[in-house]
Amino acid sequence: MLILIILAFLVIAYLDAPELWQKKYWRELAVMGIVWSLGLALSLALALNLPVPSPAKLLARVFGPVTEWLTRLIG
Repeated sequence: MLILIILAFLVIAYLDAPELWQKKYWRELAVMGIVWSLGLALSLALALNLPVPSPAKLLARVFGPVTEWLTRLIG
């Protein structure tokens, strides 16, 4: 399973990265590399049954103060 995940990510990188490199889209290439790396790490962690933190907790921590501020502003 791990080899299939790694192969899938390598195919994605092989198909997408050269075009960005040739067109000298450095920012897009950097963002793709970061997102690609995070996706690979998450996929491998899930395949290995490692505990993965919930993104809902992060979103609640980020948007909680915004929600409170909007509630005070409106209500």
